[in-house]
Amino acid sequence: MHRKFAPGLDFLSGGGEMGALMRAHDWSTSPLGRPEDWPQSLRTVVSLMLTSKFPMFVAWGPRLAFLYNDGYRPIFGAKHPHALGLPFVDVWSEIWSDIEPLVTKALAGEATYHEDMHLVMERNGYPEDTWYTFSYSPVRDETGGIGGMFCACTETTQEVKSRASLKAEQDRLRELFRQAPGFMAMLSGRDHVFELANDAYLQLVGHRRDILGKTVRDVLPEIEGQGFFELLDKVYATGEPFVGRSLRVRLQREPGSSVEDRFVDLVYQPITDRTGDVTGIFAEGYDVTERVQAEESLRESEARFRNLADNAPVMIWVTEPDGSSSYLSRSWYEFTGQTPETGLGFGWLDAVHPEDRDWSGKVFLEANAKREAFRLEYRLRRVDGTYRWAIDAAAPRFGEDGAFLGYVGSVLDITDRKRIEEHRELLINELNHRVKNTLAIVQSMAAQSLRQLDDESRHKFQAFEDRLFALARAHDVLTRENWEGAELREIIDEVVEPYLRQKTKHFEIEGEHLRLIPRTALAIAMAIHELATNAAKYGALSVPSGCVVITWTLAPGAEPRLVLRWQEKGGPPVTAPTRRGFGTRLIERSLSTDVGGDVQLTYAPTGVVCEMDIPLIDATDAQERASSH
Repeated sequence: MHRKFAPGLDFLSGGGEMGALMRAHDWSTSPLGRPEDWPQSLRTVVSLMLTSKFPMFVAWGPRLAFLYNDGYRPIFGAKHPHALGLPFVDVWSEIWSDIEPLVTKALAGEATYHEDMHLVMERNGYPEDTWYTFSYSPVRDETGGIGGMFCACTETTQEVKSRASLKAEQDRLRELFRQAPGFMAMLSGRDHVFELANDAYLQLVGHRRDILGKTVRDVLPEIEGQGFFELLDKVYATGEPFVGRSLRVRLQREPGSSVEDRFVDLVYQPITDRTGDVTGIFAEGYDVTERVQAEESLRESEARFRNLADNAPVMIWVTEPDGSSSYLSRSWYEFTGQTPETGLGFGWLDAVHPEDRDWSGKVFLEANAKREAFRLEYRLRRVDGTYRWAIDAAAPRFGEDGAFLGYVGSVLDITDRKRIEEHRELLINELNHRVKNTLAIVQSMAAQSLRQLDDESRHKFQAFEDRLFALARAHDVLTRENWEGAELREIIDEVVEPYLRQKTKHFEIEGEHLRLIPRTALAIAMAIHELATNAAKYGALSVPSGCVVITWTLAPGAEPRLVLRWQEKGGPPVTAPTRRGFGTRLIERSLSTDVGGDVQLTYAPTGVVCEMDIPLIDATDAQERASSH
């Protein structure tokens, strides 16, 4: 059905939504007046605008009343449709300062064109960045003057943002390319011309900085004959990539310097176009010189270690962090008859005696979990099928970063030493038995010989018997230690133990941990016994209120010395004896003559004090040192 329009409004036909709005608009208050009265020049440009799909607007008259088409409507946003017929300056007040100079030029008869012009618009109630490509053209009226202006435009906001995002991404990728830890270079064409090269590549080739636009052969003439040019030619010709590991390349790193060996991991990747033809090569890789040198150094170190371990007088082994054996020396295989196939991992346990296997393996795994050193003895099967005693000692290994790497240990055949120790223990036990029998015989003989003595002589015999008992107690301590030495505190405790049974006897004993050789231990035991015996008869141990304080320290000096002090307190008043008794002579003889010590015995009124200064070396050694001077 053909639609009829009011007379004089045919130019508004076919204008879509905006044509309908213009026909229905109340133009009575508009500076343009009724459309029926508009000049033909305005009618013509409005008709052109309304029938176009391209975003357009017309600003007409002294106040530049704003008219626009359907294509321009989305640009207005929330301002549509209220902006229809309003003055240009009111429609786009927020951007007027940006576009006024352009409008002025158009009204002066000068057309302008602008591409991706940035404008901050408030078309949806808030400022937003927008970009436009547009032209402002003057429109003449019937008088030949400029009646208004015409604009054809398109919003390019998304395109501008997309290009900016793309450029930012390209810049980011370019920066990543430049800063990449591996070296990279883009080569184009059959002659392999440098298009791109990152910092790592420039560092690899040293002083050559101006390489872009030049061929590989011109930039790196020293690698001629090393096969790299031929590899590039082959990749370009075949389209097949090349991958190399730890390749040696001789490069000149500084101007005028001699070439040096570098090692690289390298990939030549062909670049193809849409048709599949190779157009260039992307070269990438890493300078692994330090790694190769470290690996070579490690191989040399491992070779030296294996050579030392295989020829060591002990069996050497190394484990991984999980405890599995990664190395057993040649002497292990020769001793046990195992092979690397049967011994590595946890196979070495098969060579351990069945009765020792479980507990020794448990000790090893527990130490491995704690990262602690360990030492153990077990029986190990020899190649002939017999079992030998072995001592196994190991320490944990740690890397420079503190990471646990496993263990390194050694195994030594100690069967002969075990036999010697067993024989020595047998002899010591026999000797101890004989000494005890001898003391018992001496005691019995004395008792039989002196049983008809008077009371005074019986007291002397009792003192003699007590001395035998003290000597026997000291012997017991040394026997338990296989006569290798004894703890000073244990010796003192054994000697004073008979007195501690009596609740009225009090001792205060204090001193640091100290181990003595047998001769010194026996001398001190006899001295303490004599002092205790005298204190029980006449001194602090003869009354309930009495107390004996025994202390000792180590005196500093070139040769260590023991300073032991016996002090009696709370006993009867003390007076110095008129003659030196046997006990005093025994103390002086055992400490001075036997071990080279010094004894100071003081009879203070408050209690007897005895200070012993004893060298912590064998008396024989002391005599030899004295004679050498």
